[in-house]
Amino acid sequence: MAQRLLDVIEWVPADPSAIVGKVPESGQADIRIGAQLIVRETQCAVFFRDGKALDVFGPGRHTLSTANVPILSEFMSRFTGGHNVFSAEVYFVNQQVLTDLKWGTPNPIDLKDPDLGWVQLRAFGTFSVRIEEPQLFVNTLVGAQGLYSTQTLNTFLKGSIRNRLNDLLTTTFQSYASIRSNLDELAAAMKVKVRDDFGKYGVGLRDFFIQDVSVPEEIQEAFRLRARMGALGVQNYMQLKAADAMGDMAKNPGSGGEGMQMGAGLGMGMMMPQMMQQAMGGAAMMQQPTAPQQQMAPQQPMQAAPAAAPVPAAPAAPPMVECPNCKTQVPQGAKFCMGCGSAMPQAAGPAPCTKCGTELPAGAKFCFNCGNQMG
Repeated sequence: MAQRLLDVIEWVPADPSAIVGKVPESGQADIRIGAQLIVRETQCAVFFRDGKALDVFGPGRHTLSTANVPILSEFMSRFTGGHNVFSAEVYFVNQQVLTDLKWGTPNPIDLKDPDLGWVQLRAFGTFSVRIEEPQLFVNTLVGAQGLYSTQTLNTFLKGSIRNRLNDLLTTTFQSYASIRSNLDELAAAMKVKVRDDFGKYGVGLRDFFIQDVSVPEEIQEAFRLRARMGALGVQNYMQLKAADAMGDMAKNPGSGGEGMQMGAGLGMGMMMPQMMQQAMGGAAMMQQPTAPQQQMAPQQPMQAAPAAAPVPAAPAAPPMVECPNCKTQVPQGAKFCMGCGSAMPQAAGPAPCTKCGTELPAGAKFCFNCGNQMG
């Protein structure tokens, strides 16, 4: 079957995502000496014969002749026997900047965080490239393919990005917090690392952006919790929960049951250190050596049984203050006089609980020892 004889060679891509097109789509074509080669802006044309690049043409209209194409002249004298027709294939390469190419981490990257332990990072962003060396690009990536698309190039380059990102995160950045605070530096380092990888294929990296580096939702919640603790000035999780409970009571002053629970919880918190100290003291006494006492036991008279433990005294009565209106004695901290109903002046300092006498912070609505509602 005779090959097609070409007088005009050009490439108008039907697919806007195509970056390489071959003329003819398969095999080689007979090209007449004097044929017109039309290369549009942002394109270049690479002539090939038997897998070897012969010449590269930039944008413009070119007349293929032995006068202005020395490489073709040598080729013709070698392969065509001096005839005015030669066989070749032409690869047109789009050299426009390819923007908004996307990259991401389909599999999470493991990072040993000093505060959170092992965390799984995910990242994504965009980058842009341009085919800087068309001949190298066709030889290394395109090969004999008749069409090469932006998606195909994007998929290939993302593999290099993921490898470089994994190396950079695990060797340079020590924690998730440092990554979040240095995203611009991370993007700049990535641009340097992948530029050489892309250059091996004739692809020039123009821009590289990191849109986000994230961790699983439970880790993000832990960061938000730590931020709240720092804002409230609390040192541990139990203090934060206590502050939340006090805030709930302030919003619902009539919820006596919740106040009782809060008071009981705070009371237990105050009693726990004393109970542990007593228990540890008793255990220490039981572990002391008793051999001398056992030897002396037959010579000692019988000891009387220990007296019963004294009954704790009843809580002291709350201090009384005088009503400035009718002189009636009312408990300190009372908001109204029991004799005339007048409002009592409130002291700015601590006030005792009217039930058990425990000193309470100014403005407390419930006693943290017995749960009594104040006021």
